[in-house]
Amino acid sequence: MADMTAFERECEAFFRPLWPGEDKILVFGEGNSDSPDIMLIGEAPGEQETIKRRPFVGKAGKNLDEFLRLMGIEREAIYVGNVVKVRPTSVGSTGRIRNRAPSREEIALFLPFLMKEIKLVSPKAVVTLGNVPLKALMGPKASVGDMHGKWHLTGDGRKLFALYHPAAIIYRRELRQVYERDVLLLRDSLTFETSK
Repeated sequence: MADMTAFERECEAFFRPLWPGEDKILVFGEGNSDSPDIMLIGEAPGEQETIKRRPFVGKAGKNLDEFLRLMGIEREAIYVGNVVKVRPTSVGSTGRIRNRAPSREEIALFLPFLMKEIKLVSPKAVVTLGNVPLKALMGPKASVGDMHGKWHLTGDGRKLFALYHPAAIIYRRELRQVYERDVLLLRDSLTFETSK
């Protein structure tokens, strides 16, 4: 736990000066940071996550809770985080601030800290949620459409399972069955894969 506190302080010290005058809130990962079976990695916090300073508590978080129920895992038993730790935003045509996908520059800026976080948490397996974390860990040619529902090895030899982002099934209902099938596949293969 002391290591994670030091990690968060290091992040604050590095990122705070990058946005002078802006109140950019860093949303850190949470859960079991002591070698859990899985570490779930999403792309970035949204509005609700920034308000509550917790990952996956908005609409996508409800889908994530459903995913955990299917897995038969308590949220506290795993570690949940994001590649980018601040909310990427844009201004819509109505002038309202809205979420957007993180840019390549934002991902590159946060990636060394994600790698350090993975090393600290030391999960038995990493589960990526969507294209952003998958590409961050497997390279720019990686695609969740091609790689979902399967085990892969990262460049540093870590076991990785690719899933669609929980928000994807909000916007693309036809993905629900695929997503559920992949989650059950992960559940049924997890013990075997992490014991190798």
